[in-house]
Amino acid sequence: MLKYKFTWFHVLRISAFLIFLGRAYQFFFFGAPFRAFLWDESLMSPLVESVLGITWNEYAANLEFNYRIEIFTKFCSFLLLTCAFTALFWNKIKFYRLRKVLISIGILILVVLGICIFKSKNYSILQLFELFIQLSIPYILVSSRNANNHNINRIKTTLKVALSLTFISHGLFAMGIPFYPGHFIDMTISITSLTEDQSKVFLTIAGILDICAAILIYFPKTTKIALIYILVWGLFTALARVFSGFNISYMFDSIHNSLYATIYRIPHGLVAAILFLITYSQIQKSKT
Repeated sequence: MLKYKFTWFHVLRISAFLIFLGRAYQFFFFGAPFRAFLWDESLMSPLVESVLGITWNEYAANLEFNYRIEIFTKFCSFLLLTCAFTALFWNKIKFYRLRKVLISIGILILVVLGICIFKSKNYSILQLFELFIQLSIPYILVSSRNANNHNINRIKTTLKVALSLTFISHGLFAMGIPFYPGHFIDMTISITSLTEDQSKVFLTIAGILDICAAILIYFPKTTKIALIYILVWGLFTALARVFSGFNISYMFDSIHNSLYATIYRIPHGLVAAILFLITYSQIQKSKT
């Protein structure tokens, strides 16, 4: 048992809270990519014609179905918001099964979201890997109960794998593999005032560092410096979503349009803090 109150489990809960809150914010105000499947004629037309008994054109032109998708998205937003506060007040909720069910529903929504993003991005596996931290943190929360988990090494391994997949994906995109994401370049230009070519060089260097950090966390002698880089760079890239789109003339709207992306990406940096605190707790236990 740690002698101070703030543990890795506190950061884990805060991270899960931010992931669910950011996605709830996104779903409520900006929607979710559920139409990637529901509006795919090749996938849905057999189901629409056999179950609903209408043609695809009737289905696609029916405003009632579109309205139902919007209502379902808002309902998912409410569920995700409930999951966010369940994570934040985890120890205040007495019934573990209730906590587990609520967080499990949130994880299911995130998995469906990930599949929809994967499909909407032309089945890019890197887009799927990018979400591993956001999926792993709620999973660890629901399977851990508290900071005194006996499978702490399994938790560390899960976090390291999720971190590696996320940062390697970020790194490859930043390096222009398979292409330079336009919003990466736009953010870099907006924040640094570099030219497009200079921004690509900057992103390539950042991408190489991301991949190196994702690998170096597995080597004891380099773990600390790699985690420091991930903590700082992860938080910076999350905040960059707000900074790059900020406009003093439309201050509240510009913040609103990108704040959700910052919120659910902050845990990309906080995962390094979780690993630091887990390691510290193990050192403290070994001394007692």
